[in-house]
Amino acid sequence: MRHALYEDPRTHKFALIRLPSIFVEGDELPIPTTARWFRTRAEALATISDLFDQKEGDQVDDYLH
Repeated sequence: MRHALYEDPRTHKFALIRLPSIFVEGDELPIPTTARWFRTRAEALATISDLFDQKEGDQVDDYLH
């Protein structure tokens, strides 16, 4: 599982996004409508430890709410 820390260019809020298994740098990043947004980069990074508890089939958003 690979994830990306995404910053919205308009709102400058951050979200942790699970990348598709066939994602190649330069591909359009799929932002799920259920993404949890954080006001700061530090807030988003603080949730990274939750990602280590995930199973392959789990949704990122289930662990971040």
